[in-house]
Amino acid sequence: MKKRRLKPFVKITLLGVLLLVCVISAGVLINNNNTQLVSKSDDDFTYVNDYIFDSYYPVVNQDEKIIRPYTASNISIYKNFYEKDASEEEQQNAIIFHEGIYMQNSGVDYKSDEQFDVTAALSGTVTDVSEDPLLGKTVEIRNSTELIVLYQSLGEVAVKKGDTVTQGQIIGKSGTCTLNSEVSNGLHFEMYKNGTVINPEKYYDKSVKDLKDN
Repeated sequence: MKKRRLKPFVKITLLGVLLLVCVISAGVLINNNNTQLVSKSDDDFTYVNDYIFDSYYPVVNQDEKIIRPYTASNISIYKNFYEKDASEEEQQNAIIFHEGIYMQNSGVDYKSDEQFDVTAALSGTVTDVSEDPLLGKTVEIRNSTELIVLYQSLGEVAVKKGDTVTQGQIIGKSGTCTLNSEVSNGLHFEMYKNGTVINPEKYYDKSVKDLKDN
């Protein structure tokens, strides 16, 4: 059987057709990719900043003045916040003794003869609700990325993680914890600014803005 040779002009034509097919295929692929990228809206993506600042830490009134975490009038201080420049008597009242260990109190312990409502000292987001063998039921509320408030030794909790609370809202009731077991109706209250614990008693009636600027 004889082999038939393709004429030169036929070879050129076939090569041209193949080249045209390749160009058309590449164009279709590029067009499809561009269409997918353009059609994907901002709602299809999760942005770190949106999560942290818009959803997780909502903007609150920075002129809001910090209030005490209770409304009852028969509340007294059981243990002070430990400060290095406090008097010897105040420092002694700010020491916690547990199982042979002396600890400096990192908050203020309030007590009453009867159970009392624990309220939000400022507006914010509930970022944690837990129970610790030593500290009892605990609620953490963040006013912003810089300001955190902890409520410990609660007997009851009325909020859950993710809740947005307003200032003065009831978040639980007083209770007890292992560290202060002799107090049946107490509240251990801590406040943190930029990760550093501060004395709440110094900041009541001051605005959130003033606290953050100091």
